[in-house]
Amino acid sequence: MIWKTILVPHDFSSSANHAAAVARDEAKTHGANLVLVHVIDLPYQIAAEQAIVPGEHETLSVKDYAARGAEKHLDDIAARLAKDGVAPKKIIVFGRPHEEIVKCAEAQQADLIIMGTHGRTGLAHFLVGSVAERVVRTSKVPVLTVPQPDHS
Repeated sequence: MIWKTILVPHDFSSSANHAAAVARDEAKTHGANLVLVHVIDLPYQIAAEQAIVPGEHETLSVKDYAARGAEKHLDDIAARLAKDGVAPKKIIVFGRPHEEIVKCAEAQQADLIIMGTHGRTGLAHFLVGSVAERVVRTSKVPVLTVPQPDHS
């Protein structure tokens, strides 16, 4: 199968960096577009209250402050990928990560999602859940999960 658009959810973890590298290689191989998406999951109360956070020369809502920080991180990741020959589109959305990733894949007409896994097991997996697992269960397009590399 030839991929045309590959969506890469990125939470700024080393696992997501590894998945982005795999996606970069796939995008180069297939001549595909790469889309980086970061989902900001703010507690409802904070988003609703629009609490103010001091900026250097301005005040920002918590939502804007989070979006600016995410944008800076995504810009850095996109710049690294661009040096390797792939210039990704960057998207930042607010909401529940697994839901927004699936919505974004549909909106971007992605035909593949490549995402990292954190390898949580046992109680940590039960308490935190797995965004990747939920995406796999609800996505209409194939999902390639990339485990965090073992650096032993």
